[in-house]
Amino acid sequence: MNILRGLFLIFVFWALGEATSQLAKLPIPGAVIGMLALWVALQLKWVSYASVQTTAKGFLGIMGVFFVPPSLGILLHAERMLQYGWKLALLVVFTSAISGLTTVLVFKLLNR
Repeated sequence: MNILRGLFLIFVFWALGEATSQLAKLPIPGAVIGMLALWVALQLKWVSYASVQTTAKGFLGIMGVFFVPPSLGILLHAERMLQYGWKLALLVVFTSAISGLTTVLVFKLLNR
């Protein structure tokens, strides 16, 4: 029963995020808005952590499945990967470094 409640809560926040994104015509994906809204609800104790914990762990356990379609897309466009691969690799390294540094800075700010 706890899994169904967690699934329901996660989908409610996802739907609220999608509705907010569409109605306000925001350039931010609805899933991101929903995730932030769920985080706020968890922080303010409007939603208990235990109610979504099992479902969230289940989603994390199957996360690898979500990488299959992009991997197949790379294989289908191998010639483009050969042509632009070095640019993409450089972009991935650069954005990963920026993301890592941003994460560290945010952690340091929030950990004070």
